[in-house]
Amino acid sequence: MLKSLRKNTFWLLLARLSTQGLGLIFLAVVARRLVVADFGQFTAFASILLVGNTFTTFGTDTLIIRETARTQKITPLITSTIALQLALAVLWLLVTLALRPSLPLLLYSLALFPLAFFSVFSALLRAFERMRLFWGLSLAAAGLILIPAFVSHDLLTLCIWLLGGQILIAIIAAGICSASLPDFRLPPILDFSKLLKATWPFAALTTIAILSQRLGTLTLYSLTGDVSTAYFSSAARIVEGLKIGHFAVLGALLPALARVGSELRGDFRLSLIYMLGLSGLLAWGVTMVARPLITLLYGAPYIPAANLLQILIWSLLPYTISAFISVELVANGAERGLLTATALSFLIFIFLYIVLIRAFGLVGAVWAGLSGEFLQAGVFVWVRKRYVLAKILEPSQASSPKEHPG
Repeated sequence: MLKSLRKNTFWLLLARLSTQGLGLIFLAVVARRLVVADFGQFTAFASILLVGNTFTTFGTDTLIIRETARTQKITPLITSTIALQLALAVLWLLVTLALRPSLPLLLYSLALFPLAFFSVFSALLRAFERMRLFWGLSLAAAGLILIPAFVSHDLLTLCIWLLGGQILIAIIAAGICSASLPDFRLPPILDFSKLLKATWPFAALTTIAILSQRLGTLTLYSLTGDVSTAYFSSAARIVEGLKIGHFAVLGALLPALARVGSELRGDFRLSLIYMLGLSGLLAWGVTMVARPLITLLYGAPYIPAANLLQILIWSLLPYTISAFISVELVANGAERGLLTATALSFLIFIFLYIVLIRAFGLVGAVWAGLSGEFLQAGVFVWVRKRYVLAKILEPSQASSPKEHPG
């Protein structure tokens, strides 16, 4: 089991490293080809699409990984999931149309339809622990996104090319699953009303979590404008890119914890300690080289983001705690507890971002992001005590001999 866990962690780490590395190159190229204001607008669009993709996925990728890992076979859950995601994508698009978006944002929103297929197929690869294929698919997806960055000179062209790339990668994902997974097929589409009931906690918590993650960008975009958004997003994207180790370790732990549970408790704690140490080293290192790193990636116009990065990078430490507790809660079937923690944290983030951005502008956004992560970690620790520790202690309390009077 431990050998399999290490192997899966390696491939997920490689997948995350590939996608984050190529993603940073993509953003660096786009930042240099667009003016700062247009780049800020694009990062806001990307945040909106990420929230939309999280909402339309509706937490079903986590459910697919957990349930398929347990049964080791493809069930009608897959096609019900695709149908649900496509229906939600239509709903999201209708709401977007009602808000009269710009043409680039409208075209970019259409990517939710191929992303529905991509999310299901990539979740299947992870559920069957075909992590090498998942790495190949992730590498192909990140590589294809580089093409629009180099051939686009304006925001509209960039969004058109990105939409075409998402369609192509969804087709590639279907081909990989068809060729590699046993008995891969798409069963008839069934009623997904039961799926809605089963996945709404996942959907709510993942959507709220992504909103919390992108709240700084979206709040800055609405309160201060494009340029501040560009500076904040350039720093935040580096921090997100350094979460590759978290993704790899936690991605490998989720199906394993869902399958064997308590047997991996020691490995889970050890992984948390290692990741806290790694996060601290990364934060210290980036603080030392923030200015040349920003200049190398984005160019001289983005130098003001260096001071922001030196503060925001330390959010890796509390994020590590929150991320590990999140996976532990999901593996133990405590999605509602995780939803409670995530919703409470989201309210904290909203308060901090609005108050501190209005008071201190761009610097306030960075301090809101950092302090919000620490407060969120505290909330998650509290929820874990209520849901996970209580479940762990139940068997020992039930099996302990009762004292009899006299």
